[in-house]
Parts: sequence; structure tokens; C-alpha cells
Amino acid sequence: MKNVLKRCVSLLTLFNEKSIHLSTDYIKDNISEYRNLSDTAFKRSFERDKVLLREMGYNLDYIKDKWTINEGYNLSGTAIISDIKKNEDVNFQKFLNTYHIIKNYLNSNNEITENKDYISKLNKSIIDKKRVSFNYQNKLRKVYPMGIKFFNDNWYLGAEENKKLKTFSLRKISNLKIGNKSDLHEKDYKKIQFSWESKDYLISIKIHLEKEIYLINKNVFNHSVISKNQTNNLLELVITTYDVHGLLRFLLLTNPKKLTISKKHKILLLEVLNV
Repeated sequence: MKNVLKRCVSLLTLFNEKSIHLSTDYIKDNISEYRNLSDTAFKRSFERDKVLLREMGYNLDYIKDKWTINEGYNLSGTAIISDIKKNEDVNFQKFLNTYHIIKNYLNSNNEITENKDYISKLNKSIIDKKRVSFNYQNKLRKVYPMGIKFFNDNWYLGAEENKKLKTFSLRKISNLKIGNKSDLHEKDYKKIQFSWESKDYLISIKIHLEKEIYLINKNVFNHSVISKNQTNNLLELVITTYDVHGLLRFLLLTNPKKLTISKKHKILLLEVLNV
């Protein structure tokens, strides 16, 4: 985690106002975290870091103009922020908080998801404990829906089929039909464990950050709050999550004042991220 954050900060630092048309060789040679990587490992890490920076509002674009001899990576997305910071009439922190609120609102209201209309129908079936049927990978499935979760930009249904708990991607479900009978089982859908929620991949961390920042960004990833303490406007949270990539986005967006993670979970995090 520390290496990922450090690489992103190093990239932003490297691309100052005079640093334009930077080649991949120049980037690799001037960032210590890249320098000793193989070409394949560097390419994988660099591409992943570009995606993370893009989510933060920074774009690393490769410029190749046939009319000039200059080509390489340029960084965009910083000029407006720099101008706002220089404006003494603007409270930058309030502006940033408002921006995140609006951005999250627009993202949630413009989210395009295949079979999105199925979500409300399946939720109703879960509450009523009904059986449903649908086509999935060219096969008719008859299941008892137990829960729905959003993970890694996709919606998933957790359901019992032939007394086995299975996970189904909503994108692959078609021809959904809801049964008529209710109260067909006594299972607690809240205890469902989805396919990615293996205990081997559960990560626990303690973070310190401002309450407002947490509230703005808490929906970036799926997590559970184990404990919470507040001193003035500063939160101390112990959270657990299976959503490793979502956790990384959250940390990059919020930049916690303090982060505590066990050696075991740090190793696990790096393994999952392949860093």
C-alpha cells in the first residue's frame, strides 16, 4: 500500500509545469519504485497507477504529434485546481468537499448497470423469501435469492441453488421470473457470504481522518465499521473489507492522517494488488 501511494505521489511530483513529453524510460529512471522493476512489472504497475490517478482527476496522456518531434506523457487535470488554490477568495477545502459531494451524487444517479431493474425485484423476493428463476450461462436456474451486493463496479446476486450458496453476476442474468409463494425458507440473508468474501482475503485497518471526508467517500468501497471513536471532527475507525481495490481508491481519495495495518494484512494487500 505504501509503495502504491508513494508511486502516485512521485508521479505527480515528477510532472511539474516544465515536465512535459516524458518518455516511459525517463519516468522509470526517475522514480525509485519503478527503477528496479522488470519491463513487464513496470508496465503493469505504471498502467495501474495511471488508472488510480485518473480516478483522482489526473490524466496521464501519451502525446504523439506528427507535426513535431516531441512525444511522451503529459499530465493534465491540475491547472484548474492550481488556479483555485491561488484564489484568496475561495475556501479551497470547502470547494473540494462540495466537489466530492456533487461528483458522488452525479455518479450514483447516472450509473448505468445492465439489468438494473432486476435489483428492486430481487430485493423484494429476498424480503418475501420467494423463489425465482432466470437464464444464466445458457441454463435455467431456480434459486432462493439471499442478498445483493455491489463489488468492483458490478452487481451480484447471492442465492441458494440445490442447497448450495452461489454467486451470480446480474449482467449475465436474463428472463427473470418471480415465484408466487412467499416465506419458503427461514434463512437469514444478512449472513450470506459471497464468492469473493473468503476469510483469507478479509483485511482490517485502523484509520484516522476527518469525519466530513469519510462521509463523502465512504461509499467508494464495501466495508464494515468495527469500532468508531470521534475527537472533535477527527474519526478513528477500525474497518474490515474484502474490497481491496475499493479500499485503495478510498485511501487515495481521503489521504488519512494516520493508517495502521498489521504486517499480515499488509502482505495480503500487496499480494492481492500484485505490487
